[in-house]
Amino acid sequence: TALAPGRLAGELTRTTVQLRILAAAVRDGRYLDARIDHADADAAPAPRPDIRRYLVPVGPVLNFAASNFPFAFSVAGGDTASALAVGCPVVVKAHPGHPELSRRVAEAASAALVAAGLPEGTLQLVEGEEAGLAVLRDPRIRAATFTGSLRAGRFLADVAAARPDPIPFFGELGSVNPVVITERAAAERGEDIASALVASAAGSAGQLCTAPGIVLIPAGHGLDPVLAEEAGAVAPHGMLNPRIAEGYAGGRAAAIAVDGVRLVAEGRAPAGDDGSVTPTVAAVSLADFEAAADVLRHEVFGPFALLVEYPAGTDLAALAACTFQGELTASVHLGAEEADPAAAELIRVLAARAGRVLVDAWPTGVSVTDAQQHGGPWP
Repeated sequence: TALAPGRLAGELTRTTVQLRILAAAVRDGRYLDARIDHADADAAPAPRPDIRRYLVPVGPVLNFAASNFPFAFSVAGGDTASALAVGCPVVVKAHPGHPELSRRVAEAASAALVAAGLPEGTLQLVEGEEAGLAVLRDPRIRAATFTGSLRAGRFLADVAAARPDPIPFFGELGSVNPVVITERAAAERGEDIASALVASAAGSAGQLCTAPGIVLIPAGHGLDPVLAEEAGAVAPHGMLNPRIAEGYAGGRAAAIAVDGVRLVAEGRAPAGDDGSVTPTVAAVSLADFEAAADVLRHEVFGPFALLVEYPAGTDLAALAACTFQGELTASVHLGAEEADPAAAELIRVLAARAGRVLVDAWPTGVSVTDAQQHGGPWP
């Protein structure tokens, strides 16, 4: 995967934390969402019998493993663990980017499940696109999960919906994770925001579902030197596999070829056998962005951030409302004491379009907690 050992070790810890959190949910029974109304002969408008409602397992679940988190979003990752926790057997379609690891994890997890008293075959692994499609179409599968590209995810969602008995499809299909920097925030702490932006966009070579991709920032912000210096200091990092490297190179090239886009930090694109990259930061005026939104509004999966420079006095809530659709995250950076109605309306608009809204914070480094939200409106 070209992911650094430190990153992988941290991810493995996260994976075990996910499993333990879900084990705790099983023990306390909250996942059942149980509701009980005892019999009441005096209930209005008529006597009521004893009524009990609780959730039951839907049946076998198919999980299409992700490429960018080979532990936490793969064979024994969150999708698999949550399905197992509520009593659903799981078939994992392994990602081709880490097949050997997928097999080893499947062996270890299957052995642990059997040792805990679950039946053989509670967790199974299949490999290859055709095998994955065959399982998705199998009438015994009652739900499917996916993390990956919009193109692949939409195709699989359509397959799930086209079955004689359509099934739920839980997909995470891409996000630009917009960041909105107000004029006051840029004036008060612009350099700190610029440094943190590069760090968030460049982590793991930008191959994170929550990496910030589009940044609304005041025109004339004067932060180009800081952004260029911070991006230039990032060490080269390999990409997950040749297909992702090719996709990043193409998306990056298409974005920077748009009229009006300028390079703040050129960065390194994958080339030939050298798939290593460094961050690219580009900038464009709001007018030029809107003229080429069909190209620039899409996710570029990798260490790429696009600054969209808006004129002074822009209604940021209205701009966000017409610019962004369904996102995993949205971040807003405010000035000190900037708690006016305009800021509140901006946050409200972002909350309608993103699963998670952050104020004066960055979307990468997702905490694994009960209150965490990872998902949003389509796509």
